[in-house]
Amino acid sequence: MANPTRHDGLTISDQQKIWLLISAIVVIVGYHAFAVARIPAFPTDDDGAYAAAGHQIWQSGKPGVPGYKTVAGMGEDIVVLGHLGALVQGTFTHFLGVNVRNALWPSFFVGIASLGVIFLLGRALWDTKTGLLSALLLSLSGIFFNASHSARPDLLVTLFLLVAFWLVASSSVESPFGRLFLAGLTMGVSGDVHPNGFLLAPLPILFWLLAKRPAWNQLWRGVLVYGGGGVIGIVYWLARHYWPNVAAFHRQSSVHGLATHGVKILDRGLIGALGAELQRYLNWFWNARGHRHLLEGICILASGVYLLWRGGRTEKAVVLTWGVFFLIAAALMSNSFGWYLIFAWPLFALWIARAFEMVSWPWIKRGVLAAVIAAYVFNLGVWHWKARQDTPLQSQLSELRSAVPASEPVFASAGLWFAFWDRDFTHEPYLPFREIEAKLYPETGPTGWEAEQRKLGWRYIAAYGNLRRMLDPEFPIEQMLAVEPWRNRVDEVMAARNFSLQHCSVVTRFRSQDEIITVLRIKDSDSTSATNLP
Repeated sequence: MANPTRHDGLTISDQQKIWLLISAIVVIVGYHAFAVARIPAFPTDDDGAYAAAGHQIWQSGKPGVPGYKTVAGMGEDIVVLGHLGALVQGTFTHFLGVNVRNALWPSFFVGIASLGVIFLLGRALWDTKTGLLSALLLSLSGIFFNASHSARPDLLVTLFLLVAFWLVASSSVESPFGRLFLAGLTMGVSGDVHPNGFLLAPLPILFWLLAKRPAWNQLWRGVLVYGGGGVIGIVYWLARHYWPNVAAFHRQSSVHGLATHGVKILDRGLIGALGAELQRYLNWFWNARGHRHLLEGICILASGVYLLWRGGRTEKAVVLTWGVFFLIAAALMSNSFGWYLIFAWPLFALWIARAFEMVSWPWIKRGVLAAVIAAYVFNLGVWHWKARQDTPLQSQLSELRSAVPASEPVFASAGLWFAFWDRDFTHEPYLPFREIEAKLYPETGPTGWEAEQRKLGWRYIAAYGNLRRMLDPEFPIEQMLAVEPWRNRVDEVMAARNFSLQHCSVVTRFRSQDEIITVLRIKDSDSTSATNLP
């Protein structure tokens, strides 16, 4: 007997599935809220830097990182850093106080908004069930978990991208131009979250062309109004970042920009760039311990192929749009980190959900869907278990602050900004930035551990992660040099260890199962305050 149809056009079975999907999303969002500042137990260096910039823009109007000190003026203002992204990320630390949790809450709420928009997008492209399943699959993915529990702005850029996709997808066939203009403006403004927004800007209009296949008179006008909206965003960015001080922009970009990131296709060539971008995905799907994301990768690949084979214009448009994104990332997104995968994952969630709705073998698709969800839950469980082996940094902040006298300058891992944000604190990336600056602008003076310690007067060092492995005499230096990328950076590692052995003594170690924070004191006889220098 067929399921009866309700007045809204959905069967009773459909209604039950919808409420089941909604309930599952609510549960996983609740878990995300619980995990903020708990999983992972320790923030990354980028979390410390972006949180510092977000907090400072509320104080001075400029997203500088004070721990970068005077390097190319980045302690006051990082000109390429998005102002809008920093304002959002610093909201909670400004109004509620500085700690790890308050620095991460904005990303959590941006994540909820992203789930809402992908639901709207899936519903606009297909139907309510597909939209909800897309949101559920995205909420469960490890890539989304990473992005929504980080102070980086990548998820906010993704939200802008999803809004632009939704605008073009929901535009009318007869008169799409108002929504196309808003979509272009959305992507133009997204560049003030992070410059990657500019690189992603072609994707929504490309999707519109592929999915709608407009007539020529609509095509050229649609591209024109979309581009017009984007130009407004670009002009806004230039007015905020470039035109106020052109010389400072170029100087800083030479230290923190192309000098540190490069252009992948120019640096590696076409084949090398494509291979490097493919490796970004392989690092997630294959190189992760135990290949625990392999099922997700197989499902993404199989669903994409199925949509290209059996799907209509809309299904093919989603997959082909990702293909263009892959080429853009291969050519221009030089950072090799997995953070940028969040830009692709909403498309993956959409096409997996659509493939499940299209497959006509109910027991097969239910079994595969159950296996994928179980794999997602297992992955989150592994991260939960691993984080429980450590004492979260959030709960150690007061002890760390007590271990370093408030009046003493401290050099520390960037993630420890949460402990020393109101102190004379130097971020770990200061040293590599200074090395680049000293090479490009020799008049800034010599650099290196001893030169910078004399100049800035560091009296304490607090370190975890790779900085701790370089400095802590307890950690075997040979073990660090035996793995990539450190085997190719022997001089850097040995310089740090030699400085530690000659000038430092260990004050204390905050131990846990997986991560150790080491606090070292620089011997009085070796420490010269900057105020005593001629």
